[in-house]
Amino acid sequence: MDVLSRAVMCFCLMGWMTLGWSNAAQYTSNTMKSNIDKLKGHYKISKAQLFNGNPVFPKDTFEDSERRVLMSVVLDVYLSIFSQMLNQTGDQEVRDSLNYVKGKIQEIQKHYFLGRIPELRTHLQNLWAVKTSDPTVQGKALSELVTIYEKASKLATKFQLKKDNRRKRRQAQRLKSSIM
Repeated sequence: MDVLSRAVMCFCLMGWMTLGWSNAAQYTSNTMKSNIDKLKGHYKISKAQLFNGNPVFPKDTFEDSERRVLMSVVLDVYLSIFSQMLNQTGDQEVRDSLNYVKGKIQEIQKHYFLGRIPELRTHLQNLWAVKTSDPTVQGKALSELVTIYEKASKLATKFQLKKDNRRKRRQAQRLKSSIM
């Protein structure tokens, strides 16, 4: 590959990446961004703390259905963080920004994400607390296994069908576009 081809390819890649990143913030209003910037200015941390390699919310590799549950929990954590920040500040401008951002998060969580997160969290905590070394628990688990295995298999099949249908749609669209 000659130098000109590499330069063109690099330029196209940079343009594609720039367009992708610019679309990432298309849902955040200017008012929201402004309030977040005010809060970042007030709760300033050092660059060493900010870029220490341990993000609060690491990137996920989950599927859409899992991301929905995960995002709801992430938003719940943000609400908890903002409640703590509200309790710790007396600055009215900061309180106004916190209330605005917290309200927007509550709004998006209420309308687009699972509203049953407290129930889900309690259920998950109960599952994680199961005493797996207890012989009674082991016996009960074995007696429930066929039912649970059936439910898991049904759910796995359902997800696989959705994945297959998406793949078929993409293939049909590619075929249709190549014919035209």
